[in-house]
Amino acid sequence: MSVIDIGAAEDFPDRTLRRVRAAGLEVAVCRWGAELFAVRGRCPHQAAPLSEGFLQVALSSRFTPDGVEVDADAAEPAVLCPWHRWEFSLRSGESACPGYRVATYPVHEHDGRVLIRVGRG
Repeated sequence: MSVIDIGAAEDFPDRTLRRVRAAGLEVAVCRWGAELFAVRGRCPHQAAPLSEGFLQVALSSRFTPDGVEVDADAAEPAVLCPWHRWEFSLRSGESACPGYRVATYPVHEHDGRVLIRVGRG
């Protein structure tokens, strides 16, 4: 597994998606408060560029006798695909659509630089 320097910490402002290339991969990177997240840069549905997507808190819904209830989890950031608005957790890569997920990559800040771990191993 390779650790790659993808830029200065100040190049990743809070709640902004940034497209980077690391080891030949297109990756969408986001700072959410004190945490950094990195996901594969293409939606697994039809390959839309996730770095052009929309950030929001993760939503969950359930049917009740009174209708549909929607909950938001402020601690769980999500990206919405820019083409079809499919939601993916930035933490786990899981989708609200069963059977779809986007790859995630370990990413952290060290000495003012943002480092991502990609590859096998």
